Amino acid sequence: MLLLAIALRSPARVLRVIAPLALAVIAVGGMLVALGHQLTILHVVGMLLIVAIGSNYALFFDRNREKPQHASLPLTLASLLVANLATVTAFGVLASSKVPVLADLGSTVAPGALLALLFSALLAFTPESSDAHQPIAHAPPARPASL
Repeated sequence: MLLLAIALRSPARVLRVIAPLALAVIAVGGMLVALGHQLTILHVVGMLLIVAIGSNYALFFDRNREKPQHASLPLTLASLLVANLATVTAFGVLASSKVPVLADLGSTVAPGALLALLFSALLAFTPESSDAHQPIAHAPPARPASL
């Protein structure tokens, strides 16, 4: 967090980057506990991977919000989706493993990576972030018709 604070130079930006990661980790931890899993050190390692993978998504959306580059946005979003799909698929396969260590890691990282991308996108496109700095155009009031 200290490195993020130094690099981003804004507490609000640091919070925007950390919030989706924290939400993803809390959601996955809650899901695992609700499903009756006893959390182990491998789950903690998986949560660290969620933060590592998800930070790329959160930083991309933060950078795009600060300096929009509309020409490359669709292509970049498509590449993020493909990368996320590959990550979720790979760790999803690990989640179905009969080896408990691999299953614990996969069952943590697969949903966490997906949630990190979703939360990063949702928090980046909140009403505050889109068009918040531009004035709202209002239609002029209608004049009553003269008789």
